Amino acid sequence: MSRLSKNVILNVLGQVVIIILSFVAVKFIFVRLGKDALGIIFFAQTLTLVLRFILDLGLGSTTVREVAAHYQDERPYVLAFLRTASLVYWAFYGLLSVGIYVSAPFLIHRWVIVSDLDITQGILALRILGISAMLTLPRTFYISIFRGIERMEFNNGIDVATVALQQIGTVVLLAKGDGLVAVSCWLAVCFSLGIVGYVVICGHFFGWSALRPGFSLEVVRRNWRLTSHMASISLLGIVQTQTDKAISSKLLPLGLFGYYSMAYGTASRASLIANSIGEASLPSLSSAFSAGDEDVLMSRYRKLQDFLSYGTAPIFAGIVFFALPLFTYILSSAAATQLLLPTGFLCVGFLLNASLNGLYIYSIAVGRPDIAARSNMYAMVVVSPMTFLLVYFWGIRGAAFSWIVYHLFAFCYQGRRTCNECLGISIRRWLTYPLQSLGLAFLTYGTAWLVASAFASSSLILLVIAYLCATSVFILAAYSLIGQELRQTFTAYFRRRPRLVTELQ
Repeated sequence: MSRLSKNVILNVLGQVVIIILSFVAVKFIFVRLGKDALGIIFFAQTLTLVLRFILDLGLGSTTVREVAAHYQDERPYVLAFLRTASLVYWAFYGLLSVGIYVSAPFLIHRWVIVSDLDITQGILALRILGISAMLTLPRTFYISIFRGIERMEFNNGIDVATVALQQIGTVVLLAKGDGLVAVSCWLAVCFSLGIVGYVVICGHFFGWSALRPGFSLEVVRRNWRLTSHMASISLLGIVQTQTDKAISSKLLPLGLFGYYSMAYGTASRASLIANSIGEASLPSLSSAFSAGDEDVLMSRYRKLQDFLSYGTAPIFAGIVFFALPLFTYILSSAAATQLLLPTGFLCVGFLLNASLNGLYIYSIAVGRPDIAARSNMYAMVVVSPMTFLLVYFWGIRGAAFSWIVYHLFAFCYQGRRTCNECLGISIRRWLTYPLQSLGLAFLTYGTAWLVASAFASSSLILLVIAYLCATSVFILAAYSLIGQELRQTFTAYFRRRPRLVTELQ
């Protein structure tokens, strides 16, 4: 198995396990602590996610690209790059920690709409959760190192272990009768243990001196242009990816915001699988571009695009299929019904995002992040006001639909420019990827869901049978639509499997 295939599989499996584990504690938090406690946890996660994207400054993608391209032939430069990036990440973490501690009372009193949560506990919980969750900023740096050297089994293993500890400990604390502050402290401990794991393993590969914060003017000069464009993508992209939740947290009750955040988190966790596939491919594409091998570069891109467009559709369809029984079990029947349409909108938006991600990863690999940066800048002016209006008039349904609106805009600008200036093809030709995938998903899964609903929408067994039947039809149809490169990869893999089994026996 190639290193690229191994990394893709590890990333996908890691995200699947994390998605499953993430649901474990939510049920207990909702039942034992109430919807406001659930809302404050999701609000803290949203806040830290927004701040992380703002201050990542494009260093994550730059780290992957530079480590992948120069790890073998310019080791001193890579070590200097890591020390400089480490200084930036940890400095920002310290500043953000102070900012979250100071601003927590204002956020609880003036921003969120609290109904039954004790204000003092809410402020303390937000401080603990916010400061500890902001460790995701240096965590992004260490993950980028593993991706750059294509050893993603380590970051996936640490993430799965961290989430498992979080869920198990939360359930135990709630079963003992502990409250929101105790749960927040436990989550903080798990975040800290995760960072320790990253530091230990990175130190093993690069040496402890490489992780010591430092500064290199040469590193800044070499990466200023690329990183500045990536910083623009981070700063402006966060406006689009988090505007719906920021506006919802202000306009909607905290409990309803918690419901929406859970639906968004479920869909976005599934999208992390698509993002993980793209991120696993970035080092491979970057090295092919650096070597000037156009044929290998285009072959890898076409396989990536096919896999993202068709391989992720069954995941998002499964979320919509089982949204009602899942949210009914975790929350309530009324909440599940309220979340069904928003979940559908979110899954469509994230399926479009998976297709667009293939173009984005390619543009980064060939050194054209300016296209995505400019697209986000224009989207901030065009899409953000529309998002406010959608949330104001249609609540969480409007918030979810804004995610579709954003990607339609991105197709028109970012997709068109990337196709013309990087791939040398027309946008109409490229649109066959998302349109065929989306159309096939609607035809197969939509029909199966309508049939299952007509007979017994509450029957989980019937839903499972209908989903499996639709997935079988989708896979057969998708196999005839994907390109020759990916089809040959699958054919070679399944031909090799019997031989491997025989050798093992």
